[in-house]
Amino acid sequence: MSAVLTEPKVLDAVKWTPHPTFKGVEIAYLLTKKDDGIDMTYTLVHWKVGAEIPRHIHENSDDILFFIQGKAKIWIDGIGDVPVSAGSFVRIPKGVLHQPHDVTEDLIAQDTWFPATV
Repeated sequence: MSAVLTEPKVLDAVKWTPHPTFKGVEIAYLLTKKDDGIDMTYTLVHWKVGAEIPRHIHENSDDILFFIQGKAKIWIDGIGDVPVSAGSFVRIPKGVLHQPHDVTEDLIAQDTWFPATV
């Protein structure tokens, strides 16, 4: 599978779907290995106030987040709690335990996994 997109992709609107695992979280898939033949997963993620996200790891992919709106904290193993809000950037290397929590304002982030998870 090529890591280079050969055709432009334009979306008029994002399609939010419930996250397959986390309660109170919606996800919009913009680029995926399955649909676009690229070795990254590029999404928008919406954490609602009260979202329940357990500690977890991405065994094979870095988790790269840029926050567009909202406020929360992300606990990262070896660092502790990191406050995030619009303009924050966080890279969590593959295999590092982490947990978004204390969502005090609905949070929207651009979330990229590299290499691809989907």
